[in-house]
Amino acid sequence: MHSARDDARVTDLALRAGRGDREALTEFIRATQDDVWRLLAHLGGRDTADDLTQETYLRVMGALPRFAARSSARTWLLSLARRVWVDNIRHDMARPRKSITEYEDAAAT
Repeated sequence: MHSARDDARVTDLALRAGRGDREALTEFIRATQDDVWRLLAHLGGRDTADDLTQETYLRVMGALPRFAARSSARTWLLSLARRVWVDNIRHDMARPRKSITEYEDAAAT
């Protein structure tokens, strides 16, 4: 659990990063990456957590200029991470699947 002071600091870092402060962006990522990874590992497993964490921060970099601090940055970030996980599931479900027969036919040749 994070203190209100820590959440306020992370929110300030996010606002500064959104205005182009690269040092604040680095600090923001360092302050939040463990939380993001743990959430994604819990939702999707350890095997996908690294990739989904990276995807989350790629989206964050594009979204930070629009972050308006209507909630804490940590809440906003974890919500975004959850959307990345959902998008990953949707992407996986949209991929055509091979039937067991297709695998058996391929193995027989």
